[in-house]
Amino acid sequence: MKTYFVVTGVVKHNNKFLILKKAPDDYNYPNKWSFCSGFVKEFEAGEETIIREIKEETGLDGKIVKSGGIVEALDDINQKKWVIAVYLCEVQSPDVKLCHENTDFKWVSLEEMDNYPFVPGLSKDLKTLGLK
Repeated sequence: MKTYFVVTGVVKHNNKFLILKKAPDDYNYPNKWSFCSGFVKEFEAGEETIIREIKEETGLDGKIVKSGGIVEALDDINQKKWVIAVYLCEVQSPDVKLCHENTDFKWVSLEEMDNYPFVPGLSKDLKTLGLK
């Protein structure tokens, strides 16, 4: 099993949370819903990575308001172990401009998240931020 290091940003605006639907040709988890996330570049701080990823994936300017913990998510089907630094971020605008990585987005409440097929480990991301 290979281990991958990533960051995830739980993006919030007016008590709603941004979820993104991955493209059908996505290498990891096509057509699944996720938070804004990405791989950390060499010598890049996790905090810089998540702000960059939010901008690249949504066009929004994010601000970190809380750091969560480090969580692990195992994907036995694809033989991957994800080590994830989690951040709660806020944005001032709900006007998302998607990049090619995602095909759809929604602003949802915590309760509504149960209605979507998510990538592995999403509930752990919320728990480490004290949201579930």
